[in-house]
Amino acid sequence: MESDLEEWVNRYEMAVAFYRPMVEDLGEPAALAIVARALEKMQLKVARDLAEKLGDNSLPALAEHIRKQATQRDNLQVVEVTDRLIATRISRCRSAEAFKALGAPEVCRLYCDSDYAYIKAFNPKMRMVRSKTIAAGDECCNHMWVLDE
Repeated sequence: MESDLEEWVNRYEMAVAFYRPMVEDLGEPAALAIVARALEKMQLKVARDLAEKLGDNSLPALAEHIRKQATQRDNLQVVEVTDRLIATRISRCRSAEAFKALGAPEVCRLYCDSDYAYIKAFNPKMRMVRSKTIAAGDECCNHMWVLDE
């Protein structure tokens, strides 16, 4: 296992350790529903914390944050930024790789789905649009954050 992937596997190992017994006891649909709720709650906190850290929950503030991330990550490309949207492309998802290595790729798809709640918590006037995820087998993730009228 690549050393950078090992870090990600370690990050998600406990979540999968809790998920497996839930599947055994409750069945997969119920376990997935619980995990989805937990991930969404976690993402709400992360988004609110980011808005607080930035001191601004505007689209330009988010765009600047994402641009900074892109300079530090080899897998994130900022495709377009306008006054109404930010579009990015992620070419490698270590979360998807880690969940797959842990034998729970279905949990990663829930993690991806929590992005929709994340952006609403960051700014209720924004929404996310995405048609591709690596977790679903696509070659990339295409995120677009849109400021609604």
